[in-house]
Amino acid sequence: KNFILRNEFIIIIVTFTLLRFIASAFMGLMPQDAYYTYYSENLALSYFDHPPMVAYMIWLFTFIFGKSLFVLHFADFTVTAATLILSYLFIKRIVPRDSVRRAMILLITAPFITILSINTTPDVPLLFFWALSLLLIHNAITKKSIMWWVAAGFAAGLAFDSKYTGVFLPAGLILFLILSKEHRRLLLSGRFILFLLSFSVAILPVVIWNIQNDFISIKYQSSERASDMSAFSFNPKLFAGYLGTQLGLALPLLFLTLFPASWRWTASIPSKLSGFFGKIRQKDNKSEQNHDFAASFALPMFILFTGIALIYWVKINWLMPVYISGAALVALSFRTDKYIRIQTILSFILHLALIAELIWMPVKVNSDDTWYGWDKLAAKTEEIGKKYPADFIFSDNSYKVSAALNFYMEKHVYAGNIVNEKAFQFALNDKDISSLVGKDAIYVTTGKFLKKKAKKGGPEALLAPYFNSVTKADSLILKNRSGQIERKFYFFICKQYKGSINQ
Repeated sequence: KNFILRNEFIIIIVTFTLLRFIASAFMGLMPQDAYYTYYSENLALSYFDHPPMVAYMIWLFTFIFGKSLFVLHFADFTVTAATLILSYLFIKRIVPRDSVRRAMILLITAPFITILSINTTPDVPLLFFWALSLLLIHNAITKKSIMWWVAAGFAAGLAFDSKYTGVFLPAGLILFLILSKEHRRLLLSGRFILFLLSFSVAILPVVIWNIQNDFISIKYQSSERASDMSAFSFNPKLFAGYLGTQLGLALPLLFLTLFPASWRWTASIPSKLSGFFGKIRQKDNKSEQNHDFAASFALPMFILFTGIALIYWVKINWLMPVYISGAALVALSFRTDKYIRIQTILSFILHLALIAELIWMPVKVNSDDTWYGWDKLAAKTEEIGKKYPADFIFSDNSYKVSAALNFYMEKHVYAGNIVNEKAFQFALNDKDISSLVGKDAIYVTTGKFLKKKAKKGGPEALLAPYFNSVTKADSLILKNRSGQIERKFYFFICKQYKGSINQ
């Protein structure tokens, strides 16, 4: 027992690293994995729905190790492990030693770290550069060299190049400088200007791409979501969903403790702003300064998305950056390890359940956002494709089916823009589809998506305006070990493509 207590932190690190490695080994292909691999195979300055860093990350790892599902998960696992290391280097600069250990346990055991380790999304590089930015920004403020400001600005820009959420990094720095009586003067300094210039240089690829493409990505991520929220009507189901998903993502201690932390910190802001135009070289209490630093990069985002959750669906990954410096704030609230140990045991049980789900799938995933069956679908599609070698292949289930098939197949698979449906990056890469007019096609869809189409007359009716005829050709039914049906896929032969209405 004494050995376990003395080495508790190391045991937790090793245990959860091993659990994540096992989960990664049994994790199949997710549609997101395939979609961002499609990004990496069509390198660009940016993309329709996200900045480019996730594509560059995948490209680097596949260039070195080759393209495979293992390499994808190895990239996620490696980059996320590096994120934890950077988080440790940052957190140990701003909280006492015991709180560092507690903060890191909160992060190491958090399920969202596992999600990042086994599923390729823009959040993987985002959190890496977020943690790096926090470390470099803190160095910039506490050390004299202007190079820290340049490096910090560039790292924050790379976070923005990972996901637009990266804009909260310069915003957090500005907020901290406003609140800090000692550092407020830096807002008008050449060092801060260097930070902004460096940030601006780093985000140039995204800016240039958006200018070239009529700001389509910025519009998609901002104006369209804003219009969805324009009704401003309270929806308790959305808020309950937000609470439930974040409790599962970060676990109760890390998530719930941020509510009182936000209240106390927000209430303290007026006193921090007192004398804003007075003396500007007054020294701040060091612990209070570090607390404000961590809070400035966590709590505004936390408060904002909690408010949005009252009227709009907040996706589970939007809050992930909050938890890096948020873990430091939460760790300061505890003087013993009692509750952290209880939560660690809970997380251990949840990880065992996850591994069981990945291997045996005792809980059926009633969604196309699943890791099961995509390789079998690709094999069946290739089999049908050999019977109709001249036909092009397409699907209109968002990006999911098209991306998964493109991951496994050499032949290019088109997406929903063939029939005027959303196709995300596929629509930009396959703008000119005039060469397909007059050709026959193989249409691939899932049983889940087919049910949605049934309400509008089924695929035959919906595809009829674009083809001379549509007939069901084949199906693929996947069952688990108990003989229960897990997934269904359907194939249709479409004759004589007429072209897209918007072509």
